[in-house]
This record gives sequence, structure tokens and C-alpha cells, in this order.
Amino acid sequence: MSQMPDSQHSTAQKIYDWYTKKSRPYRPHLGASVIGHSCDRYLWLTFRWAKQTDFPGRILRLFETGNLEEIRIAKELKGIGVVLHTHDEKGSQIRCFDKSGHFGGSVDGVAKGFPEALKTWAVLEAKTHNSKSFKQLEKKGVLESKPRHYAQMQVYMGLMDLTRAMYFAVNKDTDDIYTEWVKFDATAFSRLSQRAEKIISATEPPLRVSESADWWECRFCDFKTLCHGEEVAEANCRTCCHSTPVAEGQWQCGKFDTDINAPTQEIGCQEHMYIPPLIPYAEPVDASDDWVEYAHKETKKTFKNGGANFRSTELQKMPPDSLGSGTVAEIKDAFPGAEVTRIVSTAGGDIRKIKKAPKRKKRVVSQDAIIDDEIPF
Repeated sequence: MSQMPDSQHSTAQKIYDWYTKKSRPYRPHLGASVIGHSCDRYLWLTFRWAKQTDFPGRILRLFETGNLEEIRIAKELKGIGVVLHTHDEKGSQIRCFDKSGHFGGSVDGVAKGFPEALKTWAVLEAKTHNSKSFKQLEKKGVLESKPRHYAQMQVYMGLMDLTRAMYFAVNKDTDDIYTEWVKFDATAFSRLSQRAEKIISATEPPLRVSESADWWECRFCDFKTLCHGEEVAEANCRTCCHSTPVAEGQWQCGKFDTDINAPTQEIGCQEHMYIPPLIPYAEPVDASDDWVEYAHKETKKTFKNGGANFRSTELQKMPPDSLGSGTVAEIKDAFPGAEVTRIVSTAGGDIRKIKKAPKRKKRVVSQDAIIDDEIPF
């Protein structure tokens, strides 16, 4: 007799696990869906791929529910006579970008035939809400209750030279529908575009929304441990001081004088050197073309990132108090090319063991992957 599963919820958990195992590439551009966020540093860290948020399977499934709702909304609109386009002539979701190619997004649709103005082409923006959020939307409207959604529509209208947007909201608890006809605001579009340009061109993190980690927006932020703590950013081309965003949405590596595509950017290389503020517990004190020397803000111990010194992937794994340890330096000198992958045990800050790094697996990433604008990654 075959053994019965330990839990009657095993199937549900398997499904959640299936969602978490799916590859989720970074968004290659600064999304219109996030430009209305209150914190400039959040936007910069997002654009620079400082950290990939790990969502549980249930939340990822919830995101997909929003995607499926868009299909239903499209069917309903066509059913009442609205002319709706959701994909371009190549079959890809309609996209729009600014002149830099780094700012924009994917629209849910472009349509005309709405009862509000039958002959006017408009951006379609579809969102799902819980009952609490939906009630606020009904009471206050999209500008006041969902300013990020409002900003997103203003960007799409501005980039596509349209003057109207249809905000289509669904209460996912009751299936009630709320629609709002939104007018283009040229002043808002200009302000948002200038903000995006500032974020894209910034070589270091801009000011954060608050200097207090207890501020309500910081307390629940995905980047709290990077911004207010001692966590080091992920090591990829976007967090490297050699990389620069250039024209047509491309990135260039100054170290090797070459363009780098999105899949390559995710993988990075062994010559990676952090943009200094992304090592939050230390300050740069010296530098060359191949390394940057840092001093720990509290202990004042020094270490180098780059060259034959600590690789960025090592700094990700090492606790700050282990840097500057004589034992670490001795081991790395004795075993050239050895890489710290984890701290097995420590005593008084001395490293007892360093394991050789396994080969890094390349992630298969599609540059054409479309990430729903409601998903915060």
C-alpha cells in the first residue's frame, strides 16, 4: 500500500512551489507603473536591480489572477462594442517608451468606442482591488486613492500622444466594476518624465524618502535592509560602477567597452565592482582602475573590492565584521582564486573555513518577457 501524504494540503503547496520556481527576470526598464512611488531611492534601486524580491507562491498566483482578469475585461469591452487593441502587428503587447528607451511600459490596451466618448482613442488601464481599496477608489477617485495608477496612465498618454485613459477597476471580492474617464495632464507628464530622467542618469543612489527606518514607507519596503541596514546589493551589471545606461534602452560596460544585453547584465562577471554606496557599512578611501578600497564605518578595518581582492559575490555572503580579518586574507593568499561562499564558523571575527565557489549557473532570461505592470518586480 502506497504511503499517504503527510498533509491534506500537499497539492496546494505543490502549486505554490511551482510558482516560486518559475524564472522571474528583472524588468529591463524603469516602469511607468512605479514612477509614482514616493521615494527616489526606491526607484533607483529598482532600476539598478539591487535586489530581487522573493514573493511566496500564493502572492505570485494572485498576480496571475490579475493577468487573467485583463483577458476577461477585454472580452467584456469588445462585447459592448469597444474597439480594443492589446497587441501590436507582431503579436507583442503594446509598449511605449521615452526617447532614452529606458522609461515606459506595456499598456493593457488602446481603445475607442467607450460610452464616455465614442470616437476618442484612449489608453486602457485595468486593475483589481480588494474591497477596502475599492471603496476608497469609489469615494475619492483614482488620483487621490491610487496616485501611482494615475501617474502610470499619465505617462502612457504622454508617450502615446493620447488625451484620455479609461481606468477599469474590478473588486475581486464582489466583482463590482468601477470605471473612470481620466484626462491627460501635460504638467504631470512633464514632471514624471523629468523625474524618470533624473533616476536613470543618477550614478549613485538619490536621497531616500526618510532617514528613519521606522518611517511607515520604509518599514515595509523591499529595500529596507539595503537602504537602512547592512545588506549588500546583488552583484550584476546594473550594480557595477563600470556600467552606464546609454541610448535606445541599451547599457554599456566601460571596463570592456562593449554593449551588454539584459541576460548578460543579470549574470555579471568576475570584474564586477560595486557602486560604492551599495556597500552600506563601509566608505571608499582609495581606488584604482581595478579595485576600490573601503574602510568599515565602525571598525575602520579596510578591505578591497575588485581585482585579486574580494569579489563582489564574496561581499554579498560575508558578514561585515569578518572583513579586514587577517585569517581571511591569509587563506586567500594561500589559495589564489579561492572564493568565500559562506562563513562556516567564526570566533572573534576569524574565519575558520572558506569553501571554493561552485560554478555559477546561467539564468535563461528573455529580453522580450513582458512583466505585468501591477507586479512590483
